[in-house]
Amino acid sequence: MKKKTLLRVFVSPWLVFVLLGADRAAAQADLTGLWRPLARNEDGSGMIGDAAGLPITSASRWRADSWSPEDFDVTEWACRPHAWHYSLETILTQMRIWIDIDKDTQKIVAFHGHINQEEQEVTIWMDGRPHPPANALHTWSGFSTGEWDGDDLVVTTTHVKETYIRRSGLMHSDQATVRTRWRRMGEYLQATVIIYDPINFAEPYIRSSMMWVNDPSMVMSPYPCEEATETALARGTVPHFLPGKSPLPGLNPNLTDRFGTPFEARQGGPQTMYPEYIAKMKTFKRPSSQAPQGSTESETGGFTGSPTVN
Repeated sequence: MKKKTLLRVFVSPWLVFVLLGADRAAAQADLTGLWRPLARNEDGSGMIGDAAGLPITSASRWRADSWSPEDFDVTEWACRPHAWHYSLETILTQMRIWIDIDKDTQKIVAFHGHINQEEQEVTIWMDGRPHPPANALHTWSGFSTGEWDGDDLVVTTTHVKETYIRRSGLMHSDQATVRTRWRRMGEYLQATVIIYDPINFAEPYIRSSMMWVNDPSMVMSPYPCEEATETALARGTVPHFLPGKSPLPGLNPNLTDRFGTPFEARQGGPQTMYPEYIAKMKTFKRPSSQAPQGSTESETGGFTGSPTVN
């Protein structure tokens, strides 16, 4: 009669814990699908030209002071796209996200995004490839790589052209690095954008109010734009203002908004980002005249007056 041998295998509870943890770490959040934007206050909803809360340098302030709304009339800027990260906070932010998967490994090679505003698209490489050399081509979407931090997708973008951070001439330079953290919470998606710019920013600039809800039935409309001369400008003309000559209401020391914001605060700078600055604001003289209706971006969606080119 043959004896049966019973083999007992002891599995450590710690091993089970580690294996389960590894499984959870490999299961990342699903960011794909159609995403409908939620209502939000756009950055820069104060007086046009107001830079309060922006960590801009003095050079960036001069760059913004020289900007003219007629810049939009230059033929070369017809159908000018927004950068991908700026498109996220505009009005037409309906978004579609999809992925490329490697057939053999079933790993995500890249995320792709399409947004309604200017029909901008982005590719986020997930395969560990390096960023291009500093002198490589700069585009409106830049070059992006991603990595997982838990269930958050952290994206690093370089090689972006100089572009808006607000609609009234405030820009980041083409040396900026943009880091975006995508986080899914149930049926909601949040994007937190941090911009590092060694030229135009004294400190990082953070935006965290972009939110979407998953909507499989959302219709993604086209955004047709044809280049055309809308305003006749002499060839070679560059609309601009000389120092101290800009008519933007936010740059007028004699005007204030409905909150009575002093002129010094509207000049921006890293100190204006922090709550402690409120105490300093109370020591500034407040202008006696309130800006007329239509002097803010939230009221008009555009600009007031018909500034001339100096």
